[in-house]
Amino acid sequence: MAYGPLAQCAFMSGPSPFKKKAPPGEEKKQFKDLLPPWKPPDRCEAPPPGSFMLYCFDMEEIKDPNATSRSLPLDEMSHVTFGSSQEVDGMVYDGNKGVRPEHAAIYYMKSRWFLKAVNGPVTVESMTLHPHLKDSDGKPPKRYTSASTKKMETIEPMDAKKKLTREFCVFRLGDSERRFWIGGPLPLGDGEAEEAGATEGRKKERKERGEKADRGDRGDRGERDRGDRGDRGDRGDRDHKDRDHKDHKDHKDHKEHKEHKDRDRKEDRDHRSRTRSRSRKRRR
Repeated sequence: MAYGPLAQCAFMSGPSPFKKKAPPGEEKKQFKDLLPPWKPPDRCEAPPPGSFMLYCFDMEEIKDPNATSRSLPLDEMSHVTFGSSQEVDGMVYDGNKGVRPEHAAIYYMKSRWFLKAVNGPVTVESMTLHPHLKDSDGKPPKRYTSASTKKMETIEPMDAKKKLTREFCVFRLGDSERRFWIGGPLPLGDGEAEEAGATEGRKKERKERGEKADRGDRGDRGERDRGDRGDRGDRGDRDHKDRDHKDHKDHKDHKEHKEHKDRDRKEDRDHRSRTRSRSRKRRR
């Protein structure tokens, strides 16, 4: 045990401050630079009101015949961002693990919708790969296809924007099973045309509706024809009655004429007989 003024000072002032631990402090380390928030091009504009609708569906839900797609009207929205962040106002949320906080965006410019991969890969798919597409009312949309065998394309953040067409209007973020698609008058791509089966089906429906309308018109015409025949029958009955009345009148007139003629003949005979009798008397 040590004695002396140094030991006495150390004992009276407490433990030695040598290698004493300080309270833990908070230090944020940033290993890479954060990208600034994405900004749309200056020439973006809002689409015409009521023209476009953004739909969202999950692959497990869309196969249910009673399921409908979630929808978001794109009126007065020049751009929409997609990601997993819940702090950005107005972002369309996708909580998959492979989706970045600000993953992709779409914007409307020059009467077209463009898709841009911001911080992660985005896959654009043909609507022919999803036969169960439905709108918010549960009705299938018009289907378009092309002769191209490439039905999906993946774009990265360093790639240019991708124009959405009527066939390639479905896209997904990263490895997510959630799909987004835009319904509305999108432009036609190279070689794209409406599917023949869908066109023939609509033509068949229109033809059936036209046949029903024609049958209804023919039924109305038949009723009108029957009514006209009934009117002609009534006119025929009236004409027959008129003819009978005329014949009766003619017969009556003929009978009266005959009686008058017979009366005249009788008067002539009586007059001749009286004349002969007078002449005989004179001769005597």
